[in-house]
Amino acid sequence: MTKTEKFLSDNWHKLLAFAIITGQALIFIIVGKNLYTGICDNLDLFIAQLKVLKDNHAFFGGNRILPILGGLERNYFPSELSAYNLLYFFLPVEYAYIAGLILKPIIALVSSVILAKVYFKEDYAQHEKSVYLCALAFGMLPLYPAYSFCFVSLPLLLALVIKAYRQPKNGLIYLGLFAYPFLSYFSFFGIFILGYVAVAILLLTIKDKKLPFSMIGALFSLLMGYLVFEHRLFYLMLFSKVPTIRSEMVVACFDGPQIWETFKAGLLNGVAHAETIHKRLVLPCICLYMLWLLFICLKKKKPLYFLLNPFMLTIYFIIFNALVYALYYWEPLRNLFEALLPPLKGFSYGRTIFFNAFAWYLAFFFVLKDLFLLCEKMGNRIRVTFLGHLNILKLVPIVLGLLAIAFVLKTQTQYNDLYNSSYCYYYRQMKGGTPNSLSFNEFYGGDIFNKIKADIDYSSKDYAVAYGFHPATLQYNQISTVDGYCGYYSLDYKKAFRQAIAPTLENQEGWKYYYDNFGYRAYLFSNDGRNTYDFGARDAIGEADELNIDFEALKGLGCRYIFSRFELTNDYPFSRFNQYSDSSVPYNVYLYEL
Repeated sequence: MTKTEKFLSDNWHKLLAFAIITGQALIFIIVGKNLYTGICDNLDLFIAQLKVLKDNHAFFGGNRILPILGGLERNYFPSELSAYNLLYFFLPVEYAYIAGLILKPIIALVSSVILAKVYFKEDYAQHEKSVYLCALAFGMLPLYPAYSFCFVSLPLLLALVIKAYRQPKNGLIYLGLFAYPFLSYFSFFGIFILGYVAVAILLLTIKDKKLPFSMIGALFSLLMGYLVFEHRLFYLMLFSKVPTIRSEMVVACFDGPQIWETFKAGLLNGVAHAETIHKRLVLPCICLYMLWLLFICLKKKKPLYFLLNPFMLTIYFIIFNALVYALYYWEPLRNLFEALLPPLKGFSYGRTIFFNAFAWYLAFFFVLKDLFLLCEKMGNRIRVTFLGHLNILKLVPIVLGLLAIAFVLKTQTQYNDLYNSSYCYYYRQMKGGTPNSLSFNEFYGGDIFNKIKADIDYSSKDYAVAYGFHPATLQYNQISTVDGYCGYYSLDYKKAFRQAIAPTLENQEGWKYYYDNFGYRAYLFSNDGRNTYDFGARDAIGEADELNIDFEALKGLGCRYIFSRFELTNDYPFSRFNQYSDSSVPYNVYLYEL
């Protein structure tokens, strides 16, 4: 074997990681604002909110009032002490978003390598290729962008917890656990992490027959970290006396068959914010490995090892998370949870399912790890060569790992920005066509809103409302809004906004149920039941429409302007200012003044 061949044989996995991460970065940099990404819970929510924080110099500002939902306190917005959020403080929005996408697989890979080195110690080198393959597949998953760092840093958390148990006198570990919430988010992950560590303390107490004080220290360090890094959230939860929309939130209640279907769907597919893309390859490999492991353990008369080995513990964890996700929709259990913990009323504890994004690929790692060892052992006995000297048996785990990565890269989902952007760029450049979806730039209105603001000499004191598109589009363009999308805001404002849209709600039962039982989106809804705001396609027809709302109530919220994607046919009580169009967006904007 030549030096070059030996180098490639020893380092192909590192070169693969470099190629994938660098290739992804180049694609995102090339497409820039023409990137195609998921709108729901992404462009329509946190991206606009983070830009509002920056535009209003309120990232670190005390309790400023920000121009969303008629004036919302700074505490209701994302924390400034967050690695992902700070990207938007230091970089222009589109580059901050791209930086988050580029950093996601890097964090996943680094975290996974740290975990493997902590867990395997001196045996790490023989498992490194398995670590890289699984970490790359995990890191490229189409995860919820705003909380992607939370997902991909989970291996780092596990490594810190293991080290705290093994090295209880190492103070740097507790400092690392205290700082970990900088990469995490309490409502999505933190509360469950604290719960899982508490369970680990209980199990280790039983196992070791003594209190694991190091783990108690780890729990305390994490709790203090979350309290500090998310001080705004805890202030609202513990000290604010203002009732929020969550106090009246209604969650769907499922019967037995529906709970079973929810469990099965969560187990096989994950959820929209954490699509695991494991069903076609990773899951069959895991099932076959489980049967093989059972056979080996029975043959060696070690059934207990089969039940309690790290791989099976990971499988139990996956099943538990999917089960909790499904049981969240069982009303008696949910009522008990809210009665025991009143401050968490409206909190979705079904988010345990988010942990499965990491857990599936951790289980797959155990498969590849043992398959590498088995094929290496068999390959030394049976030589089935390819291209003269490559042993096919030794290629089996490599091929499976590469296929797992390929499945992730080629699966179209709402948050698979690499696939969506690459496809749409190819469609534009190579076929000369126009994708029937909105890019990052088109969703936020291109240059059209700057033209409108200049035309009317807009002042931030003039509040507006959107019809036919998301209010986030206005907010992104520094237009104050009386409407908006927020998961946590004053119940009084929800009721005040309801007065403005009451005529539509009384006419459309679907919108009435949606607003009264949830209320995240304080929007102007269509009178005919259509979802006019979430059009998301270039060819969405903007036909003339009539608003069925209480204009006086809307004006009472401080609203002066209506920005509409449709020409409004109402005879009153506003005047049409102008119609605007621009080559940077595929829709018109009609401006009306109350």
